[in-house]
Amino acid sequence: MRAAREGEKFTTLDEVERVLDSDITCIVDGNAAGGAGATVALAGVMGGLDSEITDATVNILLESATFSNGHTSRTSRKLQLFSESSARYERGVDGATCDEFSARAAALMIEVAGGELCEGVVDVYPAPVEISELPVRLQRMRDFLGAEISAEESRRILERLGCEVKNAQAVGECNGFAVSPGDLLVTPPTFRPDLTREIDLYEEILRIWGMNRVQSTLPGGRQRIGEKTEAQHRMSVIDRTLRACGLNQTMTYVFASPDDNAVMRMPYTDAQQPVELINPMNNEQSHLRRSILPGLLGSVAYNLNHGVENVHLYEAGTVFFAAEGRQLPKERTMLCGVLTGSWTEAGWNNPEVAIDFFDGKGVIETLLRELNVAKMRFKPLDAEVAPWLQPGRAAEISAGSKQIGWLGEIHPQVSAGFDITVPVVAFELDVKALITAAEQVRPYKDVPQYPAVTFDLALVVPEEVASEKVMQIIGSAAGSMLDEVRLFDVYRDEKKLGAGKKSLAFGLSYRAADRTLTVEEVEKLHQKVVGKVTAATGGEIRA
Repeated sequence: MRAAREGEKFTTLDEVERVLDSDITCIVDGNAAGGAGATVALAGVMGGLDSEITDATVNILLESATFSNGHTSRTSRKLQLFSESSARYERGVDGATCDEFSARAAALMIEVAGGELCEGVVDVYPAPVEISELPVRLQRMRDFLGAEISAEESRRILERLGCEVKNAQAVGECNGFAVSPGDLLVTPPTFRPDLTREIDLYEEILRIWGMNRVQSTLPGGRQRIGEKTEAQHRMSVIDRTLRACGLNQTMTYVFASPDDNAVMRMPYTDAQQPVELINPMNNEQSHLRRSILPGLLGSVAYNLNHGVENVHLYEAGTVFFAAEGRQLPKERTMLCGVLTGSWTEAGWNNPEVAIDFFDGKGVIETLLRELNVAKMRFKPLDAEVAPWLQPGRAAEISAGSKQIGWLGEIHPQVSAGFDITVPVVAFELDVKALITAAEQVRPYKDVPQYPAVTFDLALVVPEEVASEKVMQIIGSAAGSMLDEVRLFDVYRDEKKLGAGKKSLAFGLSYRAADRTLTVEEVEKLHQKVVGKVTAATGGEIRA
């Protein structure tokens, strides 16, 4: 045996010439001590072509040896040479039985091939395998396993596994542990190098005895009361609300295709780069997802292709972002949903109505209301900001001044990338921002004791003025006297209203908590509201 010389060349049995280095161990023929021996095999990996057995081979020298599993593994990977031999030595073999297997191989050659055994055996075994005696403290084992396994049964199991077992006769010590009479002293066989600790013997006994025989019990403990965190409570509300709205919870792969971003047309910053897998299962799943939406659109396409036209799905899951210089990806929990088709099947008294943007808006409003999110806002999104959504049918969702997500109808070009030909409404919310915006205490409003006074307000405004802005101005002008404001009509007619104009009709309800309002003070307040709204929007009262 010797280390290979740097740059030494050797042709293995697979007829490939390989270049060796000093980290590779060679089996040589000749004066190995003098360094003159010619290499005949790579230790633990493969033999050489020059010493290959052929039909003309008459004399055979048998070598039975063990090699370092780490050294064998390095040689195999360095040369990209994987064999049955390297696979076995990398896992480790029993060094105490080399002579037994050598004798068995020789006996088979004599029996099968009619060979003749030459006398003499050379055995070089400078460091025999030493097996330490291990204790099995029976009461400790029963406490660990939660099963009453007798000493006799434990002994039988270990002996069947090839262990030498004897009883401890007196109080003493075994391998640094105190043992008592009745405990077991165990010497594992050399072919079980994995049995190095007392707990390993427990595992073997339980494996043979049967894990299914262990009775299930609750863990003990005092003053340990488990409860959900606030975030978990909020997630329960989210799940309950979305299911009540008619959505079904689903789960898609966190792996994504590198082509998803091109299909989705979603813009990302430098801090939101994709996370590429080192060893992906296939090219279609070689990245971690940056949005849940592509997976849900794939689910929509699958359902549509199988004849399911009404698809209402949502998923709460993790998305991943990488950035240059960052060792680990940034993770965010997102809530995403998709709606297509209609809510109900068509009936004789119930026509089928296709889901649109406002159905998705209703789902979001219901969710935010149940989470007690105050000051929710829907702001129109420009096509440049959200190119994956239909222009004019997309909105940014905010709670106060913080953006928490988006809502809109998927752009037809994006839907076509998933082979979807029907409109799809989708939303995606940041769960952390959503939970942070949720108020823990819902404000209480007493049942009104005094009647309300209602007025209608029809206002002609420029097309770009959003109804939400008008409602905010109304609320600011009316103050605490405004009990409710509701948009009930939107009207457009170029001939009657003019080009670029629309009419918004609101129902306003005024009420005082401590008295009945008089007509005079309500009219005065209403005129104030009208003045503020027309001045701020450039609109006029519709006749």
